[in-house]
Amino acid sequence: MTRFERAKYAGELAATKFPGLAGRFQFWCGGSGRRYATSRYAPGETPAYDLAVSLYVKQTPDGPKVIAISAGPANEAAPVEADEVHVHVVERIEALAFAHRDLRALIDDGSAPGNASSGNPGSNVIPFNPRRAA
Repeated sequence: MTRFERAKYAGELAATKFPGLAGRFQFWCGGSGRRYATSRYAPGETPAYDLAVSLYVKQTPDGPKVIAISAGPANEAAPVEADEVHVHVVERIEALAFAHRDLRALIDDGSAPGNASSGNPGSNVIPFNPRRAA
């Protein structure tokens, strides 16, 4: 199994006591197989987290699909075609760099990271822009 085959959507939070929370939290597996918890937001409603990986998601009949990814401040503008922004918050800059690299495998259903489906290489990976809180 290649690292791109391990990258996938891993479902919603199972919240039996508070079912209203289930749709708010999503899980994704990176290319390493590591599972990442994300909070789901509408584009333009993302809090200004300093150290976060943002997955820009389009809902399709086959399920959610990551169409772009960014790392650094979470409140950057989302691509127009994104229906949701799934945000994974980290504590340290090293964790941010690792998560960004690992989650890039989600783009284009496991093709090489950084290759956009439109054929424009790199257009769906927003440059890594870490920023520490002042």
